[in-house]
Amino acid sequence: MRSTESSWFIRLGCLSPIIGIIALFVLIRQDSILAAFLFFSLFFGFAVLFLYLSNRAEEKTKRKQLDYLETFQPAKQSYTESHAFVSYDLLTKIAIDEKHRRLYIWVPPLRDGKYVNKAYASMPYEILEYAYKDLLAVEVYENGIRQESFKHPGERTDERLAALGQEWKDETTTSKVSKAKKFINRKVATLEMKFVLDDEDKPVRIIRFYSNLDKRLKKQSASYIALKRKVDHWTSLLAFIMDGSK
Repeated sequence: MRSTESSWFIRLGCLSPIIGIIALFVLIRQDSILAAFLFFSLFFGFAVLFLYLSNRAEEKTKRKQLDYLETFQPAKQSYTESHAFVSYDLLTKIAIDEKHRRLYIWVPPLRDGKYVNKAYASMPYEILEYAYKDLLAVEVYENGIRQESFKHPGERTDERLAALGQEWKDETTTSKVSKAKKFINRKVATLEMKFVLDDEDKPVRIIRFYSNLDKRLKKQSASYIALKRKVDHWTSLLAFIMDGSK
């Protein structure tokens, strides 16, 4: 999550090696070989340092925003949080109140009349409340390809999905995948869950378990396995909720 501080560190980190390369060529032309490589090493070191500081600043900003998110709670005093998960990008939080059979979703309000697609510092949230029966379908996507799908077993579910513009396809993606895509998909850049809710204003909500194009996860890695367990937990939980709210 970018902040003004981390953005400046990134700019300095990108600028440092450029200055180092320029200094390298200038000093080499002046036959100052030792000084050239010393300056190049120095500015390269600055680049690594600034990028490290940028990452630290982003993590600090993310922790602050997460703490701020937790200050937003449902108005009902009887609210009891049984299960909860905050998305990787901090744009969404989902929580379940098993005692009162309610589903809550935290989302940022519109900004200048548009949906927010990137978290920012001190971003506020609004809390949407749904009954279990309002959850119509859940889909899991990995690198943009649907892996799993669950649908409410009610008789009118297909009718409601169609009315909301979310016509249902039971099968997951079965089309042939090129060798290039298979090679790319050996690592995971995005892992997300799509909810379809009986909500005329915005029926689709996305919660991202992971989203980082610059740092793809190997499917054999401990980080990916841990994320997959979280996804499996939530798919099982939400499928159970839908089955139990016929």
